[in-house]
Amino acid sequence: MPNTLNSATALKSIKDAWNSKLNGEAKFETHIDNAAKHMRWTDTVSPTKNNLASGKSTASPEGYTQLKELFGGVLKGKKRVHDTMAVGSAIKDLKNALMLRQAPELFNDTGGNLGKIESVDNGKATLKETKPLTTIQMRDQLVTNLKNWIEKNKDDLGENYTPTRKAILTAMETLKIKR
Repeated sequence: MPNTLNSATALKSIKDAWNSKLNGEAKFETHIDNAAKHMRWTDTVSPTKNNLASGKSTASPEGYTQLKELFGGVLKGKKRVHDTMAVGSAIKDLKNALMLRQAPELFNDTGGNLGKIESVDNGKATLKETKPLTTIQMRDQLVTNLKNWIEKNKDDLGENYTPTRKAILTAMETLKIKR
């Protein structure tokens, strides 16, 4: 069951950690180590319906709002960009720092990427199964992605769109890549 609010000790440690980080002080790690004693990395993941269902998040909406307000205040106080993206990035950095301390093997396997995690149950994560692609499959995927990018950026490519698209379609036909 998620905590409604985060521990005051954890919040103070997080605030101290980010203040020291933004000031260029060496105490960041010490403060994060302290925060890791009072909060789980899953407490820093947005409590969306899917994240809660898979166990990736144990945060309550109130607790997550508390984190966003904390980071917004710290960034604003240090006269840094404090928009939604900056706050989200800081929360992700916190999640990664906590995961590195609390689940180092999981962090090494995923690099902190939640998309690689199927579910988390009682602190144990199950990774999504990935089938390795052959070199030819990777090539086909990259060429298809390039074709899609060209079509998505038609307006920006302007007069280069038609010859670029024609070239990639010719390459796809030659390589027998389905479009």
